[in-house]
Amino acid sequence: MKKVKVVLSVVLSVLLVVLTVSPAFATDEKCDCGTAPIVQVRGIGETLYDGEGNEVFSAENIIKGILPAIPNLTYYLATGDVDVLVDGVKQAVMDIFAPVSYDNNLNRDTVVTVEGYTSDPVETYVDLNEDYPSSEYTLSQAVYNELGEGHSYLFIYDWTANPFDIAEDLNEFIQEVKEKSGHDKVSICAESMGGCMTNTYLALYGYDDVYNLVMSNSAFNGLEMVGQLFIGNPQIDGEALAGMIVQSIYGSAEYASLIPYIPIFEQLALFANDLFEQAGDRIYEEVLIPIFGYLPSFWCLVPEYHFEEAMEKMLPGAGPELIAFVNEYYEKVVSKTDERVAELVESEDVNYFCTSNYNKYIAPVTVSAKWNSDGVIETYNTSGFATVADLGTTLGVDYVQAVDTGRNMISPDNVVDASTCQAPMMTWFTKNWGHIAYNHDDGTCDFYIWLLTAKEQYTIDSNPQYPQFMYYNTEIPMLMPYICGSGDVSGDGRVTAFDATLILKASAGMICFPTENLSEADVNCDGVITAADARIVLKKASEI
Repeated sequence: MKKVKVVLSVVLSVLLVVLTVSPAFATDEKCDCGTAPIVQVRGIGETLYDGEGNEVFSAENIIKGILPAIPNLTYYLATGDVDVLVDGVKQAVMDIFAPVSYDNNLNRDTVVTVEGYTSDPVETYVDLNEDYPSSEYTLSQAVYNELGEGHSYLFIYDWTANPFDIAEDLNEFIQEVKEKSGHDKVSICAESMGGCMTNTYLALYGYDDVYNLVMSNSAFNGLEMVGQLFIGNPQIDGEALAGMIVQSIYGSAEYASLIPYIPIFEQLALFANDLFEQAGDRIYEEVLIPIFGYLPSFWCLVPEYHFEEAMEKMLPGAGPELIAFVNEYYEKVVSKTDERVAELVESEDVNYFCTSNYNKYIAPVTVSAKWNSDGVIETYNTSGFATVADLGTTLGVDYVQAVDTGRNMISPDNVVDASTCQAPMMTWFTKNWGHIAYNHDDGTCDFYIWLLTAKEQYTIDSNPQYPQFMYYNTEIPMLMPYICGSGDVSGDGRVTAFDATLILKASAGMICFPTENLSEADVNCDGVITAADARIVLKKASEI
């Protein structure tokens, strides 16, 4: 939000007061409901528009950018001339990203905006009585239903802009929300890249205006995938690419028909890696560096441990303003994130929470393709550095918890060790739940509202319904505690052969269990009800 918008907002507010003779926006009117308004700080994905109101990344613009490169691809396939192919790719990427691109000194000519920006409550510009399943308004609607009018706000922004400017806008937004809602503080749900912007806001303005802070699958510690690309280490993983595609279509009608074609993706990966081997220097110098290296917001996504090497790789021709920005961002924000989280955890003025999901493939463009993730950001980073096994593996039978916290902090499936997190007692993990995937009636919104409306600093022990490790059952669907079952599925207080029979039938799809018995059925704690569970229960029954 720029100063012109602030002035305009003030003028319109004054006019509204005069015309309606209403005290609703008076700064001295306080709300005594006892629950701070909730501000969702969104991530990448908001629709951007150029100065003429055209959607920047519309399908039409993307296709328009790609089409001229097709002859270059055809020529490359016929002759093997990789330079011609790179010429085509370069032009396509430049055309698509032209409206949001910066030069090498932090300048850009075009004006980029987001549609529908307002600091009013969401219900004033969205009909929250309609159903918005799995959409940007799902959590907003849940907050509205739970807390009523004037408590749900969305902060959206140009996610390609300078994060210092975005943090300034967020601060002004929060001041306006406080004034309009009659509250002294707000609670923040920082989602995805929104965690980076919230982290920047905290670095510049502190947390005096914040009551509860939830880092929701947030990139506030960076993104390994971006870090690897910024240090010049691209690597397309064909197996992971196939896995990601299967993951995205699993359960759909197209799933079975596409399985035979999955090996093709491995060949595509070989082709891409060969292309980088031949023309990697050109691709970086003429495409990746001028587009992404000069994009200020993407420096938010570089993890601290990659920052210095990334600067050497991506900024050899950068101007003094861009270099000064990157250095300042590292010094003020990135390098102090650990210290900032520790301060939040110890503070009596703000309640801090972190949520992190796992067991999903991530975009397979670097070595991080094998890292566990929520489908977009690696679990290692969203959790504040938990020790996490690669996807499809475990920490090992001989693994010992890294930090002695006086309690077990290893997930039931032996994949995550939460003891190494920045805030282990305030970090929750959910297996099989995707990135920022709120839904109605599956318990996910209830979990976030529980955190966002906390009256005290909750920990992983505060609510047995929300232990440190949870499991998202995609079949029901339902968020539930991730606890190995005893095998007493019938609920008669005994582990019997009858229980094993029930589990065996359930694994074959012959019967379904009530929700409350699901955790009891998954005895081997692999996240599904299988014949292996039945064998374990049968063994328990014979021992008893």
